[in-house]
Amino acid sequence: MTDLAWLRDGRRLVSSAYGGVRCHERHSAQPVAEYKYVGSHLAIALNPNGRWICTGNQDASIHIWRTRDGDELTMHGYPDKIARLAFDGTGRWLASDGAPDITVWDFSGKGPAGTKPRALRAHETVTALAWRPGSGAILASAGAEQKVALWRADGGRAGALLRPVHERELPEPVTALAWAEPDVLVVADYEGRVEAWPMPDDLSR
Repeated sequence: MTDLAWLRDGRRLVSSAYGGVRCHERHSAQPVAEYKYVGSHLAIALNPNGRWICTGNQDASIHIWRTRDGDELTMHGYPDKIARLAFDGTGRWLASDGAPDITVWDFSGKGPAGTKPRALRAHETVTALAWRPGSGAILASAGAEQKVALWRADGGRAGALLRPVHERELPEPVTALAWAEPDVLVVADYEGRVEAWPMPDDLSR
């Protein structure tokens, strides 16, 4: 097993492993649903409304299932494995690593089939991703080159190359990002330091 996530407001647990994902109701030993795809699944991202299940994979792809009918889509072409994958709070935007550029896919309407992602360029290797709570499509990212970047990830058109709204250098690479509240970003680095940063004024509104 490689990752776990709650679906349907905590009523269903989704797990990933080699070969796909399984869904369990509470106190149920047997899965109530299975979504199969041959390969090693490393990370799960669940659309908040329960419509989509996505996995980041060892074979440098993102695999997507529509929960209603099990319809599938695979997005290939990444140069590296997908180990970080996250939906924003609205469920519209999916961010992933797998390349120096972060990709952000639009899941509005019928989903991302046949579309191009926005590309967010600031890092050499992505080490952390965290969406700001609520709407607004504000994404925080960190890279191995000791930089944290803040993005308006819905900017531009599909296929656009975006630049960060703000950047900040650190003395060590960042290992984790988390939002303590909508205007406070918590940053942890390889040396064990943890800092809480207030948002810039133009992003705190």
